Amino acid sequence: MKHENALALAQPPSPSRANFRGRWRNELHSTMTLRVSGKKVGGRYTSLVSSTGKKVSGPITGFVSGEVISFVVSWPRASITAWVGQMVLERKRQVIETLWQMTSQVPDPENAAELWESVNCGADRFYRVKTVKKRKRK
Repeated sequence: MKHENALALAQPPSPSRANFRGRWRNELHSTMTLRVSGKKVGGRYTSLVSSTGKKVSGPITGFVSGEVISFVVSWPRASITAWVGQMVLERKRQVIETLWQMTSQVPDPENAAELWESVNCGADRFYRVKTVKKRKRK
């Protein structure tokens, strides 16, 4: 019910669409590469934070509408993370401000404590990674 009330307050997309394409890095140095086709988003996310202590990657799928974005990553271990956010300019630098929620499969979903601990949430700020053009060899 609250979702519908919030949706009623939503503004139409801005005429200028934000450019989400490219490579982004968050405050934990995890990276994502986004491809955008119309309103659909695809790409790859690589997290430097995992239960194994090693890098972990997963495919991205999502949507953009004006300056807002939503995307989901399905991880190799039975976990899914969803982000929603908006592109903002901070000192002339593009930043994607997001909130995320991650759900992980638990061995016993009937165990209330395990189920409670299976959902985590937080916030990420993604900064565009400047690409360095490679010189062509002669």
